[in-house]
Amino acid sequence: MDPSVALLIGAGILIIGFIADMVHDKFGIPDILVLIFLGALFGPILQILPREPLITLAPYFAALTLAIVLFEAGISFPSSRGLSEAPRALLYAFFTISFSTLFTALALMIILNLSPLKAALLGVTVGGTSSAVIIPLVSRMKVSNFARNMLTFESVLTDGLVIVVAMLLLRLIVLPGSAITPEMISREIIGALVISAIVGVAAAFLVAKLIPSIHGRVYGDILILGLLIFVYAASEQVGGSGALTAFILGIALRNITLLSSWGAALKGSHEPGVREAEAGSGSRPLSLGWYSKRFYAQLSFLMRTYFFAFLGMIFYAPNLTMCLIGFFLTALLIFARAISTTIICFRTDASEIDRFSMSFLCARGLSAAVLASILTTYNLSLSGIAEQLITQVIIYTSVISAAAAYVTGSTRFRRIFS
Repeated sequence: MDPSVALLIGAGILIIGFIADMVHDKFGIPDILVLIFLGALFGPILQILPREPLITLAPYFAALTLAIVLFEAGISFPSSRGLSEAPRALLYAFFTISFSTLFTALALMIILNLSPLKAALLGVTVGGTSSAVIIPLVSRMKVSNFARNMLTFESVLTDGLVIVVAMLLLRLIVLPGSAITPEMISREIIGALVISAIVGVAAAFLVAKLIPSIHGRVYGDILILGLLIFVYAASEQVGGSGALTAFILGIALRNITLLSSWGAALKGSHEPGVREAEAGSGSRPLSLGWYSKRFYAQLSFLMRTYFFAFLGMIFYAPNLTMCLIGFFLTALLIFARAISTTIICFRTDASEIDRFSMSFLCARGLSAAVLASILTTYNLSLSGIAEQLITQVIIYTSVISAAAAYVTGSTRFRRIFS
């Protein structure tokens, strides 16, 4: 393809993405649908952009988008109450993945006659929601802080958990002699959570120490961006979840003054006078300034815009049978999510609109796309089926989530629930 044509398409997507964002703010029309359609227009419809090269880029594009979007979500996250709801969100993520995997695996075993392991692998792949889709949607929705925190934390957690579990199942399929027990799976998951938390918080203190040195420098935020990508990759290499680490890094950096005061309090409880001395020393680390947050908000918008268009570009036009299976799997995923929402909202003050939002904001995205591309590299017998079904589920659930976000903002809809 002529590079100038690619640049024209890229510029057009970005300009229309900005206009779609303005239209969304003014009229509530989902910008996601516009961007997905644009991607499909230039991809499978007009076939201007070839699909196969895009699929090979999916893991790299997905990782970069995850790192930036989740870091920006972290530094913008009102964590005063949200952190206290993290355990419930972890339980929510566990229920969502478990029920989604169970229902999807059973359906694929019956419909496509897949083995239990392969069916479970596909079920896990589409078992978690995408933070890159959910977070931008929920940030503009009129829902309670409880629902917003649940959806945000759950999408971030599932981004990492589905990859950990799917890679374990893939190892079992590729290496049949290896033994994977429930203890191993739980150990891997807990280990990923702990490692992500340690790396994220430690990196936040490092970045905070650097902020006074780079304050006022033109390219200071670029250095932080480089450190963010480095921390994301390093966390993945040592067994953590890069997605979760990026989010924790953002939250910790936003609340670095509070975290440092907790550390000083713990240290001062053992060493009298230390806390007061440190409090007056002016050596506490600093958080990011407003200009840095604006920079990462713009960068996050850039990555999200191209990601949604990318989803449309990789859409695989299925035959009628596979299309019906894709719709059926999407319905099962929503049903599984509704069960998880009912359980997690038990004895809470969540409204009916909150429950509706938590049930129908079901978008799959980055993690599923990454795993789909990984499956194709292993040349498994199910890779062709997986690619079609996963792509369909990503598109269908993104459209349903965008529609649900639009509907919940409707005055008529809210009047019905009230």
